[in-house]
Amino acid sequence: MSTPIERLATARELADQGRYDAALQALAWFHEHALEHDPSLQGVRRSYALADWAMLAEAHPPAAVALEAVRERNTALLLAGQGNRDHLLDVVSIDHACDQPVRTRDLFVKLEALAPALAASCIRVVLPQVIAAGDAALAERLMPNPEENIRQHADYLMDAFRARRQRFTGAPSIPAEIHNYVQDVNAILDVLAARGRHADVRRLRRLAADAIPATTLRREVRAALVPGAPAWYERGVPRRRNERVS
Repeated sequence: MSTPIERLATARELADQGRYDAALQALAWFHEHALEHDPSLQGVRRSYALADWAMLAEAHPPAAVALEAVRERNTALLLAGQGNRDHLLDVVSIDHACDQPVRTRDLFVKLEALAPALAASCIRVVLPQVIAAGDAALAERLMPNPEENIRQHADYLMDAFRARRQRFTGAPSIPAEIHNYVQDVNAILDVLAARGRHADVRRLRRLAADAIPATTLRREVRAALVPGAPAWYERGVPRRRNERVS
């Protein structure tokens, strides 16, 4: 009997072969049953697997219908007061995979009135979608301490940097992590700028670089945070191909 991960790989192969119905069956099975076999696959289920499903939906309308049905099932439970955090995270993940952040924003606003404790428990996951939806006012309200948010992102970047120095084979590339960090910081700064908090934008842009203790890494981050700077990382290739972060 194949493992859930093997079934997910099979779904990708089937999609590549144009066997869309079979691919949809495999992806639907993974979403509904993978955690019964391996609870550690929650992250894969809400990221890679849903990304595969959303991609299949672009080529195969029944896949789009099936994915929307999953979203609507979870949404109905949430709005009826019968849903939980997992239902909301599934909806947010589907909206992210389908690049529909406004739907997440709209649902979150409803849940704040219907289930405020549940909504509050998911702010960190919902916030990037709210920012992507362009709702600066709501994003500002959900982000009472942007300095703390930036420091958390900086800690994550440093953890990735240390992992690479220790040669952990599963660690992501540093150029990719710099790119992600700069994107996260700029998203926060864009919210503050949209709200007219320009002094905070300047202060936090400096903080975002100063919060990185590794000298070379800090230099690269500072350069990438300059307004209008080209992307540090694009399609798997660092911008400075002959330089290495060490």
